[in-house]
Amino acid sequence: MRQAFTLIEVIIVIVVIGILAAAVIPKAINAQQETALAATVADLKAIENAVSLYYSEYGAYPRDVNRREVVDVLDPYFKSENPFSKTAPIGGIYDYEGPPNWSPVQISIRSENSSNHSEDKAIELDAYMDNGDLSSGTVRRSGNRTYYIIGK
Repeated sequence: MRQAFTLIEVIIVIVVIGILAAAVIPKAINAQQETALAATVADLKAIENAVSLYYSEYGAYPRDVNRREVVDVLDPYFKSENPFSKTAPIGGIYDYEGPPNWSPVQISIRSENSSNHSEDKAIELDAYMDNGDLSSGTVRRSGNRTYYIIGK
């Protein structure tokens, strides 16, 4: 009657678990990155919708004021949480770039304090939303900011 596993059986089980972990862990990390990108896109689209609703009501885009003021101006146009009140899922904070200082109207994601927003994240966002080229399309990069162009 057998009472224990042999050393070979234990090693085989450990190798099989290692192989499974090696296959699953990269997929879990990739899924986390995809989730952050999808959440950022949802935030950008929510801001775009709020700006469009404001434009429909007033016939002009909101003025480019400090970040806190644009939160209050656009807050009534969000169906749920105002994205300006939180950190972007891919790092950084959202900011509104509108008239009279900016044309076309844009939403920027910029680094602030510990919420780092890297060029690598900008490239991933551009590939997810647009054409994968930060020098063209609706997603652009300049300095430490990524811009999503929403206005004409």
